[in-house]
Amino acid sequence: MREKSLKHAQLEILNRRTVLSARDRKDLLKYRLGYTGELQFDGIVEDLGVPVVHLKDYRFRLDAAADDRKTAAGPSEVQIDNIIIAGDQIYTFEIKNYQYDIEYTADRSWRFVGGKEIVNPLNQVDNHRNVLTEMMREFNMHFNMTNNIVFIHPEQTIYNFPNHQNLYIRNNLKKRLKYVLQPNQYDYSRFIEMLDSRRVVKSAYDADANVTFEELSGGVFCPDCEHVPLQRVHRDKFACGTCQAEFWQYEVVQQLIAELRILNASWQLNSEMISKYSNKLISSSTVRRYRIKGLIEY
Repeated sequence: MREKSLKHAQLEILNRRTVLSARDRKDLLKYRLGYTGELQFDGIVEDLGVPVVHLKDYRFRLDAAADDRKTAAGPSEVQIDNIIIAGDQIYTFEIKNYQYDIEYTADRSWRFVGGKEIVNPLNQVDNHRNVLTEMMREFNMHFNMTNNIVFIHPEQTIYNFPNHQNLYIRNNLKKRLKYVLQPNQYDYSRFIEMLDSRRVVKSAYDADANVTFEELSGGVFCPDCEHVPLQRVHRDKFACGTCQAEFWQYEVVQQLIAELRILNASWQLNSEMISKYSNKLISSSTVRRYRIKGLIEY
């Protein structure tokens, strides 16, 4: 299952419990579009039903030994949306879920339609090829590798789209993937272990949200429906009036604790704080009772 980035998860929570700035709203839209596009790609790959190796959101730190700079430059991390091993070859796929139209110009640059130049998406392809090639060398592994960009938004128009084998668009994506994603003949469990040994679980760029506990609005909300408060249906159960999902009260408390930890991992949680975060819909004594029963941790 693909997970949201920490910044995305923080903005989702803050969108329910604070007033976001214009910049934060823009960032949240960007994260939502990116995440939606990645899930759509995952669904297409899964629907093909081919037994391939699929690593999602693979983030790793570059080996310091490969950095020839003489002074420290801070952490250097790379994240790749998708690494797929299929037909005994490696493919990477970066997903672009742009809402706006773009054009490829005669001077081989990419621009907003009628607007300014944007970063060439193929630069990302080149970067992934270089860093993965270096990693393969360290692992003493040899693969044919193809690095790709997928423009997945179904309503996006790309004018003068180049005939480039590393560029995919939505209307030919499934057909091309069906051709590319073939079963592997060999076992890659050892190689996956090597990749996982370099995976970064927590990015050096992740940080606590810039908000105090006192700024947060209390309440209990459906995790899947934006701005929809849960309604109590009886003493130990809540329900969403929009999606009709039901949640036991201890599950709601688990969600409250998870949100607080996402916002600020250093906050020292207690039953009164969690109760206040629920807008007193769940009492501090109930929170303590669930903790004694081992249903929650904080």
